[in-house]
Amino acid sequence: MSAASAPFDNPAPSVVGRVMEVLTFVADAGRPVGLPEIGEGVRIPRPTVHRICRTLESMGLLARDLNKKRVTVGPKLVGLSLATLAVTSEHSARRAILKAVVTEVEETCTLTVLDHDEVYFLDRVESDSPLRLKLYAGSRVPLHCTSSGKLFLAMMTAARRRKYLGSHELRRYTEATITDPTNLEQELESIRRQRLGRDNQEFVQGLVALAAPVVDSRGRVVAAVSVNGPAVRIQLDRPERYARALRRATTRILSLLEDDEISSNETQTLAEQ
Repeated sequence: MSAASAPFDNPAPSVVGRVMEVLTFVADAGRPVGLPEIGEGVRIPRPTVHRICRTLESMGLLARDLNKKRVTVGPKLVGLSLATLAVTSEHSARRAILKAVVTEVEETCTLTVLDHDEVYFLDRVESDSPLRLKLYAGSRVPLHCTSSGKLFLAMMTAARRRKYLGSHELRRYTEATITDPTNLEQELESIRRQRLGRDNQEFVQGLVALAAPVVDSRGRVVAAVSVNGPAVRIQLDRPERYARALRRATTRILSLLEDDEISSNETQTLAEQ
């Protein structure tokens, strides 16, 4: 046995094994858990649990609960869970859901998650129209001027939203981009009431979009499904047709996650109605 192969033939249980034990314990709990509970559950010393959890938080795999004393599954791990649904084939159940939306509304459909302070494209099915914005799975777009991004902002806690608005420049992408925090807050309040994000040529001139949230049984946003297309085709003041298709898709996406027993513990909790 060579020295290079030894670590794989006799893996140390310390780092990787303990990290996986902590992640598995938190995911299986299905609720925010305290660090002492994790230590008891996986039989790891508390200082080690603290170090592991801090590292996993910095990677987005775990996140602090609202009271800061417990941890739950983070957005990066949710994204990884959702991404596993597309690795089997082009005709996966998830892509079939997005394709059904494209067939119904004849516009591009995208599945996104919140990854730190950006929108991350998990999957995307393009329409056949020559007038479209070509982006791909793995693309990232800003929060404040996209339909999914504004939806994530609207549905996150007020404290987290204030922190974001207070620490990020609202960059202008087009003449329609909302760059004033007060005006954006008003827009987000409307989106929150309707549970329908909208982008009225705010990210790309001539392009509009609508997005609906995938919300789990505990009221947490785990993803969003959006449609986008030229402003000459999509009328934002008459969103009913698109909203119906999007909401059917979000229900099917959530059912797919539940059927596959994938934990959907995103850290955003809906603010009190």
